Amino acid sequence: MDFRQLESFVATVKHGSFTKAAEQLYLSQPTITGHIQSLENRLGTVLLNRCGKTVTLTDAGMILFKYAVNILSTREQALFSLAEYEGRLEGRLAIASSTVPQRYILPKLLAAFRAHYPQVTFEIRQFDSKGVVDALTSAYLDFGFLGADTSLPDLELMELCQGRLVLIASCHGKFAEREGIEISWDEVAHEDFILREEGSGSRTTFFMGLEEKGIDPCTLSVAATIENPDTIKQCVQEGLGVAVVSEHAVQDESRLGLLKVFYLSGFEHKQTFYFVNHKNRVLSPVASAFRAFTADYFQSPGAPY
Repeated sequence: MDFRQLESFVATVKHGSFTKAAEQLYLSQPTITGHIQSLENRLGTVLLNRCGKTVTLTDAGMILFKYAVNILSTREQALFSLAEYEGRLEGRLAIASSTVPQRYILPKLLAAFRAHYPQVTFEIRQFDSKGVVDALTSAYLDFGFLGADTSLPDLELMELCQGRLVLIASCHGKFAEREGIEISWDEVAHEDFILREEGSGSRTTFFMGLEEKGIDPCTLSVAATIENPDTIKQCVQEGLGVAVVSEHAVQDESRLGLLKVFYLSGFEHKQTFYFVNHKNRVLSPVASAFRAFTADYFQSPGAPY
């Protein structure tokens, strides 16, 4: 068993494909297959279920996978220590993020980090908040950003910032002349709502606020359920309905007067955004440095959020 075999094994599991693993490692697909077959022969067990173009872990493969990830991370830690001694930090960060952090929080953070470490590159993978959790618990990725709390014992959350939820409406509808920054629930309760998909942090936070006020979310008149926040904002502008979103997501539209933006009076729930990682996995050196940088960034007095 050598590092090349473990790298091929881990990449194949993370991508669920020999072809994508080969692309990531810049190897041929037969080479990846050969590495994993050699590993299976060496261990005397089958590690992967081959089902057409998709591969999944066997029970034995699940046992090896968690050790393989940590072995490779420990190797990276050793290489990092040597690089740090020489004053260098470089590598690639694969980041899982739910929609709002990806679009409205990560850009400034990544730019600030890369200003300090220009040899680091990023790969951003978008999920809803539930998808980020699934990616971490399944060992698909090591860390991410999300907009919902999770109490899973294997995950460690670091709070970054908060944002109130706001109700957005068209500038050309019944609320066009509505003054003030707050609106009551009674004024909007019978409107058609555009919701984020199940698993979204903002939807979860909104529904929690409704339930705490004794309002059943099932009583909402739902015009559409949409994953993409930009599409939601466009639909609201066109008068399809109103929506409840994070205030971070509509700063530009509010400033430019493209949407009517209101705080719901009596709804004090704030959406909290987190950095989350798996407790039982060793973060790569670059990921560890990024986590530390993120903590300092959001705790600094000049943080933009």
